Amino acid sequence: MVDSNGWPGLTHGSPQGVAILDRYTVACVQQRLRVPLTVDELRENSRRFLRAAENRRARLVVFPELAGVMLVPPLLGDFRSSLLKRADRGRRRSASLWHKVLGNVAGRAAALLKANFYSSMAGLLDIAAPTLWQQYVELFGGLAREFGMTVVAPSAYLPDPLDGVIRHLVVVFGPDGEVLGSQAKVVLNKEDEAFCQPGSTWDVIHTEVGALGIMLGGDVLYPEVGRLLAFQGAEALIAQAACANQAHYNKLRAGILARMQDNQLFAACAFLVGRNVLRPPEETVYLGKSAIFAPQELTPRFNGVLVEMGNTTSEGVLTAEWNFVDLKELWEKSDTPIRRRLPVNQANQLLTNLYRRLQSLPRLDELNNTEEDSAEGETEAAHSAPQPPAVDLEELSVIASVTSRWPPHSTAEQDEELPHEAVGDWSANPPDQPLVDSLSPDDPRFQEETDEMDALADGKDEKPAA
Repeated sequence: MVDSNGWPGLTHGSPQGVAILDRYTVACVQQRLRVPLTVDELRENSRRFLRAAENRRARLVVFPELAGVMLVPPLLGDFRSSLLKRADRGRRRSASLWHKVLGNVAGRAAALLKANFYSSMAGLLDIAAPTLWQQYVELFGGLAREFGMTVVAPSAYLPDPLDGVIRHLVVVFGPDGEVLGSQAKVVLNKEDEAFCQPGSTWDVIHTEVGALGIMLGGDVLYPEVGRLLAFQGAEALIAQAACANQAHYNKLRAGILARMQDNQLFAACAFLVGRNVLRPPEETVYLGKSAIFAPQELTPRFNGVLVEMGNTTSEGVLTAEWNFVDLKELWEKSDTPIRRRLPVNQANQLLTNLYRRLQSLPRLDELNNTEEDSAEGETEAAHSAPQPPAVDLEELSVIASVTSRWPPHSTAEQDEELPHEAVGDWSANPPDQPLVDSLSPDDPRFQEETDEMDALADGKDEKPAA
């Protein structure tokens, strides 16, 4: 359903004829990387989060970026990977004394061999990519079917179902466990480039909980991506991220907030957290606060945040309600009526003309090279040109002199007029979270799990009342 200007309105049925809910609870998962020894172990670990979401009657569950890579260790059987598995097992809190001793020896041997799961994963993708895809679909499709939810599975390096090319891919599963669609990461970072090829476009995935536009990692930093998905009918933006430092996290959080508000859509962002145990020599620590967003007009504090994780290192599940009736009303009555003031046809023409102009402009690197060449030419010309004779200071004529006092106003007087307010003083206004990448991995703030996740691990939580 679209309005008179061609923008998507509130739909009540998907292209497959399935009724779409006007309001429902969405769950956002904040998850740590682990080294599961078997696929069943990974299934049980993922099931904890879905049980928490089920207890809160969630219909849509979003997992974080790269958490799907945890499926790789159970599929590896080479010697180096076996050493890494033994080492990780020995580090677990529940490990016996024998496993701790054996794990210590295995860990030293793995360090000498410079072993890590990422190097083995490259070989797995070369020779057994279809097997990895099959295990991924069976695992997360089976969980979606078991809990009857729409699941945005964690991203991983997988063969694209369209052409078989390895890409950084996220897959959406329906409540029946079937694949509803997939989205490849388009803007790759250096780590991605070692394993996969970039995607070429962004497409909306239609589900029973609405039309979802998915952005992976740095894709959220480009305004055009959000607008493209909105033009295609997206009703909610889903972001997955894995940030190795505070600055990266802050940028991505600001990016998804901007894309959400730019297009007046709901949004959810799931972050991977904890130490990267799959590549131990680098000691990368992922951090972030997963959150569920809504346009500022629909949030209690008008800041775009419905709910946000309390810290950047613990696992947990966030839930909030998305009310699409309120969203449609906002589209009609907002004091910034994006859909009424920027019709699709006009916007397409404006953007086309804008990008045509941008393509005709020199690239920044070309401009820098031109400036460097020009500077070198000017330097050579200056050396080759005859130099004027030197002039003594006494020979220069006096053009003007400064007689008034400088600076024109007393700095002491200015200081008296300034309010006595601490600016940037963390002792007066301490931040809510320290820079986690400066902490030691042994710091107690690197919690293994939240209390809620510990409680769910035994599977004794109660089902919701009918």
